[in-house]
Amino acid sequence: VCRQTLAKYYALDEKSYNFGESRARGRVFDEEEYRRIIITALENCRGRKNPLCVSSIYDVLKEKFGEKFLPGNEQTLRNFVKWLRETDQITEKPKSFRPYDLVDTPPPGQKMQLDFGQIAIENGIIIHFLVLLLMHSRFLHVVVQDHKFNTQETCAGILSGFKRFGGRVATAVIDQDAVLIYEEKYGEIITTRMFEQFLAEQGMNLWVCRKADPQAKGPVENSVKYVKTNYFSARVLRSLQEVSSGIISWCHRANNRLHRTTLKIPAEVLELEAPHLLPLRNS
Repeated sequence: VCRQTLAKYYALDEKSYNFGESRARGRVFDEEEYRRIIITALENCRGRKNPLCVSSIYDVLKEKFGEKFLPGNEQTLRNFVKWLRETDQITEKPKSFRPYDLVDTPPPGQKMQLDFGQIAIENGIIIHFLVLLLMHSRFLHVVVQDHKFNTQETCAGILSGFKRFGGRVATAVIDQDAVLIYEEKYGEIITTRMFEQFLAEQGMNLWVCRKADPQAKGPVENSVKYVKTNYFSARVLRSLQEVSSGIISWCHRANNRLHRTTLKIPAEVLELEAPHLLPLRNS
C-alpha cells in the first residue's frame, strides 16, 4: 500500500473501519454480468502471444455498461482478477519452459564463440561490434567500428582476437550469419568464399548452430548483452574514437573480474589455456 492509504487507515478507530466490509467491497465485480465478461476475456487470451492487460478488460466493461455505472475503478478490477487467479477460478495455460542441458566447458584451446551486436550512441551514431569469447577461460575480446562488418573485416577481427589470446583455437562456433554463411542446403553449410579461404589458411574448423540458440551459443550472446549493459549503458559516447579507446581498457577490467558462471577470473585462466592454443599464422 502507499503512504497515504496507510495513514488513512492508521488514523481510523475500530468503529470506523470494518475489515470484512473492505474485503467485500474489493469484489464488487463478482456479479454475473461482470464476472462472465471478465472470465471470458481472461480465458480467451490463453493461446495468445501477448499477455492480456486488465486495463483492456476495464475498457470493455466501460464500453458495455458505461463508466459511471461500474461498481469500481480499474484498480478494483485488478484486485478482483488477482483474486480469481489466486483462487483458481480461471483456467490459464501453464507456462512452458524450454529444457536445457548443462553444457560442459570444452578443453583449453578448442573452441571460440563469436557474435555481432550493435547499439546507438550520441548524435545518432550506430556502433557495430564483434565479440569473441574463448569458451574454456571465458576471456573476452571486442572489436568496434561504425558500420556493419563484412567478411574481410570479420576475419581481421578474428585475427586481432588471436593476437590478444596469444594463439589460435581449433574450432569457431558461429550462427548462420550472412557475413560468414552463404546458405544452407539440406543441412549442408556453404560458407562465403573469403571465409572459407580464411578457415583453410588458419587451419580452423567450423561449428554452425541455429540463430538465437542459447544451448549452443548462449555464452557469447550473454557477452553481447554484457557489453551493451556494462560498457555502453552508463557512458555518454559521441564518437567511434571514444568507443575504441575506452573498450580496450574496459575489456581488460572485465577479464580481470570474477566470471559469474565459472566463478574464476578469465585472465588468470587464460594463462593456463595459452599453452594449449595453436601458434599464430600470418594472413
